[in-house]
Amino acid sequence: MRYKKVVTYFLTFSALACMFTACYYFSYKQALRDFNENAIERNNDLIKELQKQGYLNTVKAANIGDSKEKEENVTGDNTSKDSTETSATTGKVLPSTQYTLQTYDMKTKNLTEENLPTPSYLIGLSREEVIDYLKDYQADLPLSEFEKGLVSYELISFSPDSIVLRRTYNPDSVEYKYYLKAVDGYIVAYYGDQKTVFYYTGVSTQDLPTSDRLQLEDGIFVKDLDELYSVLESYSS
Repeated sequence: MRYKKVVTYFLTFSALACMFTACYYFSYKQALRDFNENAIERNNDLIKELQKQGYLNTVKAANIGDSKEKEENVTGDNTSKDSTETSATTGKVLPSTQYTLQTYDMKTKNLTEENLPTPSYLIGLSREEVIDYLKDYQADLPLSEFEKGLVSYELISFSPDSIVLRRTYNPDSVEYKYYLKAVDGYIVAYYGDQKTVFYYTGVSTQDLPTSDRLQLEDGIFVKDLDELYSVLESYSS
């Protein structure tokens, strides 16, 4: 009997608790709905009032102005960047630049011209840098160019689309083909460029007359191979 009463009380309490919870929930939902509706109405009223006063239009115009200014700044930056990149490549030799090499023989008065692939050592150089390269080349000629009598290497025309160089040769300008000099007490035979070794003679300068030693220390130009062997023979005899 007591157990039934306990169960009855529990069920009654549970039912009341559920009813109270349900009532509280629905009351909360209704209050929240009313609050949101009132907030929307107040917001609409505020917008209408701002429009009447002209504030909203001013803010909108300011936002549009800021947006346009940002777009113009971005466009300006891109344009400036493109201009910088373009100017960086303008006035330089490109892989697509047409390369023409002219060869002029002063003895025969013959000028030849050929179109060649643009040399890699010219790509990326400006006009001034090309001129500097040609000067350095002439100051330190390869032996083959010296023997052919290269007397000038010049820039004829320059643009990003086309570059023309000219090599001028005078075979008669190579008067001496060999050069003798004393190095560390021994006679060394060089080619006429005075830097490329032709032959280490092994001939010592120690027993030579003072005048010969002094000449060899300064260096002696030799016209051809026959004269070279003749001079060396005189030193070794």
